[in-house]
Amino acid sequence: MNAITGYISAHPSVLVIIVIFIIILILHFIFKNLIRLALILLFILLAASGYYYFKDPDKMPEKIEKSINIMKAGINEIVDKSKNFGKDSKELYKESKEIPGDVNKLIKDSDKDLDKEVKK
Repeated sequence: MNAITGYISAHPSVLVIIVIFIIILILHFIFKNLIRLALILLFILLAASGYYYFKDPDKMPEKIEKSINIMKAGINEIVDKSKNFGKDSKELYKESKEIPGDVNKLIKDSDKDLDKEVKK
């Protein structure tokens, strides 16, 4: 065991390569299952739409148009929220730059108050 830790401490790039390999392996298994799930959901969606098409083919174009409009509205809402997220994160970043200075001012003020109390 000491030989392994000694080798890793002498060659830290080996540790980085091992960690990257483990992360890639984990991501492979996660995405493999997600792709399988997406394909199954796509198959179910196609089967359901085929069923409704054969049930009433005349109303199917109207239903598709309605579904497309709903998806467009959802996408537009997501885009608007992401734009606001960018603005909000910029403001938060600017405010976070000011926080260390404010904390230093509070510490200095509390030190001055403490000195005044000690002198009394």
